[in-house]
Amino acid sequence: MDGGPAGNGLRWIADAYSTSFTLTLSEGLSPYELLRRVGAEERHLVPLTRSAAYELLLRDEEDHISDLDFLDWEDEAAVARLTSAGFLPAPPHTVVRAGSVAGWAYALEEFHCRTGPYLVALSERGRAFCVHRNAKGFSRIDMPAAAMR
Repeated sequence: MDGGPAGNGLRWIADAYSTSFTLTLSEGLSPYELLRRVGAEERHLVPLTRSAAYELLLRDEEDHISDLDFLDWEDEAAVARLTSAGFLPAPPHTVVRAGSVAGWAYALEEFHCRTGPYLVALSERGRAFCVHRNAKGFSRIDMPAAAMR
């Protein structure tokens, strides 16, 4: 869970995720609360850089963990933490990274949208919405149905 480049709000996301992404914002929650409300279990909460998440998502199950640049595969504690979290040995289906800025928790997903179906739960303390942007530059914003009335 990280807050992105300091002093830049969320503007850095469009540049850092130029191909496609889903950005989910939830007002009044911490990044931890956001992740828990989208179904992340405690054991799944592992701090990952964007490059580490990307490596995990793109690897094949047959690849040896020594191929992961971010991981010292001889570090048994780190390997155990990633295995317990469900990131090893098989690659995860999705990785949701979280942070916060100015009273809003955000979640970033690179290839999938796991957080969208949870917008009602994410809006219990304030506003919530998802911004989807695909590789062709198409964008869509989703909000809970109650917010659209």
